[in-house]
Amino acid sequence: MLAEQWKHQLPVIQKKSPAVLAAIILESALSKMAGPINNSKLTVIDFCAGGGGPTPILERTINATRTAAGQPPLEFLMSDLYPHIDAWMASSSGSDYLNFIPQPVDATSPPIAALNSEFTETNSENSFRSDTHVFRLFCLAFHHFDNDMAKQVLDSTLKTSDGFAIVELQDRRIGCLLLMLCNFFLAFLVTIFWFKFWCDPLQVFFTYICPILPAALTWDGLVSCLRTREFEEVMDLVQEIADPLVITTEVRDDGLAIKRCGTAGWVFEGGRKRHTFPFGYVNWVIGIKASSKDGDGDR
Repeated sequence: MLAEQWKHQLPVIQKKSPAVLAAIILESALSKMAGPINNSKLTVIDFCAGGGGPTPILERTINATRTAAGQPPLEFLMSDLYPHIDAWMASSSGSDYLNFIPQPVDATSPPIAALNSEFTETNSENSFRSDTHVFRLFCLAFHHFDNDMAKQVLDSTLKTSDGFAIVELQDRRIGCLLLMLCNFFLAFLVTIFWFKFWCDPLQVFFTYICPILPAALTWDGLVSCLRTREFEEVMDLVQEIADPLVITTEVRDDGLAIKRCGTAGWVFEGGRKRHTFPFGYVNWVIGIKASSKDGDGDR
């Protein structure tokens, strides 16, 4: 259901699907990176892809924009601590630029396939070196980590990637909590349209007769709201690793307020943009390695 909520646009209350809105936000950051690293390979890795989430739509939307602008497409990889191979095979079959890492990927200590080209791992027999620059993606996932694990994830990310994005569809504001309560009723309305429910009698039973699934969806949404960090709170975690500078706020020409923060070698920004009227917002934190954003491509 969470994957379906990413990709569907609800009539009247949504101008775009949350996945398309997230793709627009991410495309700008990826363009800043893909230029300075010149012809080096840039790969976007979803570290907590679950059943696929928004990644297929992100790949399709971002690469369509890049192709239209005469830019080369980017490769997207799905990964998770508990790989969903069947779902990923189905998603990746429709694109040459969407694939997956079949082995379990721990975001606190990822395998060599998920590390950037500056990292080399050597043992007594072999030397391994990645051939790519890496942008790590955490879609509707970073709130799953407690503070200790979140710091481990950020520490690994700052050391072995060139950029990252934390994208959440919720926050701790009262309006969003109220919106999450509507998930209970949303499940009743959309299940018959979004799923082949006639193939799964258990889904019908636990949605319409014994509504455990709507209740679980609502509870999951409420808890996710309460666990979601604001930009400043993510920077507090970064500060324990890398001492960020003072946070500033900039209002862009389109009226969107962007918060910025910097530290040695990295620049961070965060913001929020409404995806569902009246209280649903995409909240994001994006970090880009300074050498990837401002350099000339020499690593």
